[in-house]
Amino acid sequence: MKKTLLTIVFIIALALSASAQFKPFQFGLKVEPGIGWSKLNSDHLFDGKTKMNFNWGFVGNIYFVENYGLSTGFNVKFMNNEYSFNTNMYGDVTRTIKNQYLEIPIGLTMRTEEMGEMRILGNVSYGLGFLLNTNEKNFDSNGNEVTMISDYNKIRHALIVKLGVEYYVHKSSCIVAALVFNNNFANIYGTDYEQNVLLNNLNLEIGFMF
Repeated sequence: MKKTLLTIVFIIALALSASAQFKPFQFGLKVEPGIGWSKLNSDHLFDGKTKMNFNWGFVGNIYFVENYGLSTGFNVKFMNNEYSFNTNMYGDVTRTIKNQYLEIPIGLTMRTEEMGEMRILGNVSYGLGFLLNTNEKNFDSNGNEVTMISDYNKIRHALIVKLGVEYYVHKSSCIVAALVFNNNFANIYGTDYEQNVLLNNLNLEIGFMF
């Protein structure tokens, strides 16, 4: 019985010792300059253009072991996109979209062992976005602005994939630099709207984790 108790105590001590060697909670802020584009899934849509985008946000990581954990936070996304389509009334129309979303990512973060002062990290997340604001403009082939009504979906769904590095500057505090691909997989418009458009972006994340 004593040997069993000693064994249990020894295992608990090892577990506590291991957990004390890494910081289970990690929080930080980030900015994400990058590019965005429209994926057009309707036959009468064309000329999707690449536009500059900018995001910022808060990151929270909860590690259940040293190199694997859950990641969440929020992203404020400013998504600028442009594409064209044909109408019976105005002919060819060019649409510019400047949407703002609040995105809540939930995913898994993985990182390597320390290599000097740095680690390589990866993250795969689902992003649930809420439409905060939209600024849409439509122009005919002569450059004149025309009035059109669009039915935007209030929810945006995305798969987020990130690959980058953590560079430690003081104990557990680190600078993060990563490429982030945000792949929208559901139409930005409502189900009754005839256009099917996805807003994707590729960003450079620069952040500081405490």
